[in-house]
Parts: sequence; structure tokens; C-alpha cells
Amino acid sequence: MIKIFMNKFMIAARFVIFSAIFALVCAGCFGCGEKREKTEKNKEENEMEISRYILTESQSNCYLLYDEKNKKACLIDPGEYDEEIMSFIEEKELDCKYIILTHGHFDHIIGAEPFKEKTGAKIAAHELEEEYLSDPGKSMTFYFADETVSADMFFKDGDLIEFGDFSLRVIHTPGHSKGSSCFVYESENKKIIFTGDTLFLGTIGRYDFYGGDHDTLMASLKKLKSLKIDYTIYPGHGDKTTLEYEIAHNPYYAGMR
Repeated sequence: MIKIFMNKFMIAARFVIFSAIFALVCAGCFGCGEKREKTEKNKEENEMEISRYILTESQSNCYLLYDEKNKKACLIDPGEYDEEIMSFIEEKELDCKYIILTHGHFDHIIGAEPFKEKTGAKIAAHELEEEYLSDPGKSMTFYFADETVSADMFFKDGDLIEFGDFSLRVIHTPGHSKGSSCFVYESENKKIIFTGDTLFLGTIGRYDFYGGDHDTLMASLKKLKSLKIDYTIYPGHGDKTTLEYEIAHNPYYAGMR
């Protein structure tokens, strides 16, 4: 009995300590807000709608994208299973086609399998993230319950992920992890990039975890800069920003040509 209690205590202690450390998922610090979960929705006729949820102790952003007309949806980076998200999907009678992962770290993937079980959605990740999803050491899920995730499909740079009348274009942006990817949505009225842990408001993702690399991440930032259009950035942590603002003010873009 004492041994069981101590094991649970040690797991809880590791979770608290690691979450405090991993809260600095970026190369600098930012405030992720105090509320565990919240939603912000863009509602325009004939536009993809976006609900944002703040999940996990690491304050990870999870995004539910959906087509109100055709009832098709996809979920980006479910860091944990969340009943509020599931209730919203059921209330809207959405057909969740994909669970899309920007990368394979624990605070972006732990909810993937439970949501797949509930919705029947296919889990999609970059092909280079397979080793993270299958290895609790590389994904860092070993701090909790040695979770693994089985992707149903793998994408690569330039692929299109389609749901309803909308599509996301994959941009491979390694540096935070080997297969870190961004997803671009473009319509007449909106230009959006979901950047995961590659680019944040005022800073960037860490590059000292397994598979991370500073120079590679800088090359990925340059790749985003080359897009030239001013996209709205929906990052993996923290508040949204714009590509134009980050190029002008983010210190990691300073001096970049």
C-alpha cells in the first residue's frame, strides 16, 4: 500500500516539476494565460471556423477547425483529452476527419488516441515524427504514463490535408523536432499559419530537445519569412500574432536576410 502511494506521489511530483520546466517550451518566456481552457472563434460566412482550447499544464493550444456548411472538421494538437471539445463536436454534429499533429511532444499528442477512439478521425503526423510518437523517451510522455501514439497517415512538405471545402498545406519546419510542421490555410479573406512550437509571439520553440537544432530552426524561420504574405499566426503556445509583426519585432528574425 505504501509502495503504491509512493509511486503515485513520485509520478505526480515528476509531472509538477517537469511541467514547470517545460512551461519554457520556447527560447524565451511568455504568458500563456491563467485559464486552463478557453475558446476563441472566428465566425464569417463561408469561412473556416476556429475554436481554440488551452490544454495541459504546459498551456498548449489545441485548435478545432471546422466547416459549418459540410460539418467536416479536424483537430490540431490535442495535448490531452478534453470533454468540452468532445461536447462541442457532438453538439455541432461535426465529422472530425483528422487529428493533425504539428510535432510529437507529449503536450501536443496525449489526447490524440482518445479523440480518435471517440470520433474515428485519422491521426496524421510528419513522417519524421514517427519515432517520437512510438518512443516515450523522445516524446517525453514517459514523465506520465509512457503513452505512445499510432499515426494512421504521414504527410510531408507540400501535402494538402483536405476536410469539407477547406484544406491545409503542410510546410515542414524542423528545428524544434525533426518533423515539426506548420499548416497554412488561405482563403480570399484569411491567411493563417498554425505554427506549433516553431514560432511564437516574440520568440521561438526550444531546440535543445531530442532532434532539435538551432541552425535548422533558423532555416525554418527563414522559410516562413519567404512566404511574404502577412499571415495570422496561431502558435502551439501563447497568443496569436502575425508573420509581419514577428519578422519586424521577434529577436530571432533580427538581421535575417
